[in-house]
Amino acid sequence: MFPAFVCNTFGFLLLTTIGVHTPVRTSPHAPSVPVLPCSFGGGAHTLSYVPGATTPNTFVTAADPETRRFLVYVPSTYSAQHAPYPVVYMLHGTGQTAQNAVNNTTWNHAAEVLEFIAVYPEALPYLLVDGTTQTKWHTDEVEQHAVDPAELPMADDVLFLRELHDTLGASLNIDCHRIYATGFSNGGAFVKSKVHVDLWDIFAATTSAGGIGLGGGTAAQNYPSNGADFRPHFEVVGTLDDKKLENCITAGDLQPGDLLPRHVVDVVATPCMWDPLMLFTDALGLDTAQYATIESQAFTQFLWSTSVLGAGPREYRFRILPAMTHEYPSGTNYPTDYVPIFYAWMSQYTR
Repeated sequence: MFPAFVCNTFGFLLLTTIGVHTPVRTSPHAPSVPVLPCSFGGGAHTLSYVPGATTPNTFVTAADPETRRFLVYVPSTYSAQHAPYPVVYMLHGTGQTAQNAVNNTTWNHAAEVLEFIAVYPEALPYLLVDGTTQTKWHTDEVEQHAVDPAELPMADDVLFLRELHDTLGASLNIDCHRIYATGFSNGGAFVKSKVHVDLWDIFAATTSAGGIGLGGGTAAQNYPSNGADFRPHFEVVGTLDDKKLENCITAGDLQPGDLLPRHVVDVVATPCMWDPLMLFTDALGLDTAQYATIESQAFTQFLWSTSVLGAGPREYRFRILPAMTHEYPSGTNYPTDYVPIFYAWMSQYTR
């Protein structure tokens, strides 16, 4: 089970703020907002599951058509008579599979202990411009810059997740108001862009690790019209993240051998760090100038929660973790397991 000190430490750190720019809240809330009705479309497929086990599944999507794979973990205590179960989708990174997402995180353990359903969708493989063939989630950035033109158009991953949602709803006792998404690297970029823009009606809150950026700016292009339906997001990135460091070095903001900045004043002064944060907060209808900060030994955090659109709940929480590389922090590859932290934060929100 998750040790109690994880939650206690998390709560303590949120209260010990440093460098607060405005008196905004420093802990997430779930304000009373209209709840969307449960809705499952007609895209349901047959689902196999075994309580207490990770079960592989495939189906052919309607429009592409493509054979899509995913894994589902249902807790051993699952019952159709139980209160409806929350669901967490975990999206893997480039070159990975659904099984990698299971192996590299503790979402199955969390699902068993906290009684929710964990789902691991799998991206399709593509020939990339660097000559390798790797799995990739379909973001604008990937389609425009990473995938070999001969492979275009990419598959409709939004459709895949919609049909997966319909399949879960038709087969399992799920709480459609508490469905969450999290992703690593390219999976995190997909969550930040496509999930927020095109799947906002399904997910209540999202998180990501190593997915800094917008995945090609999709959110910035589309959120002015969808902004009232923004879902809260919590993101972490490590100071040793080689993917982000490469971008910053290429931009001329950092030099080889540098670490990503973690002090508030340095983050604000580094365009490759600060500009994407400004773009994302603006795209999501948040006041870019109104934010609170925390500096501690465990992390540096920026929190935006002041809406310019009036509807809520709204929150973007960006956290920099010292000495973490490009990874999803799980307690083995990094001292702190962010799965219970992410779930505790997401589960406060409903759709």
